Amino acid sequence: MKNTMLTLVIAILAATLGIPAAQAQQPEQRPKRTVLQKLDVGDTGREASLVMVEFAPGAAEVPHNHPGEYLAYVMEGAFEFDVAGKPKATYRAGDSFAVEGGRVHSGKNVAQGPTRLLLTFILEKGKPLSTPAK
Repeated sequence: MKNTMLTLVIAILAATLGIPAAQAQQPEQRPKRTVLQKLDVGDTGREASLVMVEFAPGAAEVPHNHPGEYLAYVMEGAFEFDVAGKPKATYRAGDSFAVEGGRVHSGKNVAQGPTRLLLTFILEKGKPLSTPAK
């Protein structure tokens, strides 16, 4: 009963504000991360990870950071990237960029279709791939 009432209220608000009902009910989308490969980087205490990140249309990341650096290559789509202390930038298929370890950043898919990134992380071994910013 509560879900039906909530759906009805959202649809009425959406119609009043001129927003299509399907868009108003769409849950926030997060990117899908797939670790393709991991490898110790010698005796450095660090590991390299090759990760595919896929963003559905409208998907976005929350601000976060990593315990090390990464290199990114945009395979498909367009990606708006916001790094603390730097101007926002948009990267398109064929572009690449890098992020220093510990730097807070976020991004979102700004393409009509999916956006796919191939990332190479060099991180402190045993630490999580990413941590939400505080």
